[in-house]
Amino acid sequence: MEATPYQLMSLYLGSILMSSLDQTVVRDGLMDMFSDLEGTIPLAQRALLKNYQKKFYTTGFGSRRYEDMDDHIDMVLRGLLNQYKLELHYRSQKGERDYLVQPYTLVMHRDALYLNAWVDSYGEIRTFRVDNILHAKLTKDYFDYPIDYSPELFYERSFGVFKGDDKDKITVVIEFPENLYDYVANRSWIANQEISPIQDGKFQMKVIVSNLFEIFHWVMGIGSEAKVIGPEELIEMVKGEAQKILGSYNKMVHESI
Repeated sequence: MEATPYQLMSLYLGSILMSSLDQTVVRDGLMDMFSDLEGTIPLAQRALLKNYQKKFYTTGFGSRRYEDMDDHIDMVLRGLLNQYKLELHYRSQKGERDYLVQPYTLVMHRDALYLNAWVDSYGEIRTFRVDNILHAKLTKDYFDYPIDYSPELFYERSFGVFKGDDKDKITVVIEFPENLYDYVANRSWIANQEISPIQDGKFQMKVIVSNLFEIFHWVMGIGSEAKVIGPEELIEMVKGEAQKILGSYNKMVHESI
């Protein structure tokens, strides 16, 4: 194998974008490949690699850390590659429980890792947050990877990684001021997003989702510059949360007097 300095820097850029996976088998494998390829660069081109560590950087702002999850990630990767079922001991908001799963896809979302897996006991695909896996064991129980499964279709109406009922189609319309056009319109949030032209200093985004959980938190993160036009359920969720926030600050002011 040989590489050009440009190809090597592309690989290095990919590695720092995976900085949250530092000290795991994923990033270690990538850096091993980087070291092997670095040795193939002709001496006449080595000068191009000078200071490459300073020329690419990621802040890692808000990213999760996975070095303590290395063994679990290793088991997940082996299950994915060999198509062996996994036994998971998993912690959710409802408590701890054991699952026997068929691992389908390792998903990166906002610097966090999730596993899409078929759960035998549920008869459907569920999404597991990797850092909530308390123990993972690789079985020797082989499964056939489904031909009709597609992660793109699976997340077609998900504003992130959380899915609702596949039958649910909730149309959400949000209005923004013109100054947020670049942030909203020039980013990919969901496959079916539609952005209206700017009129009178405002524009709208229309999406179809299967649940409101993540888009609600996204709207709250933007704040008052995101105005929900519909559905009514989401409007009430935002109004309720705003009232809670205002109430907590009013309570602080009252207690400080």
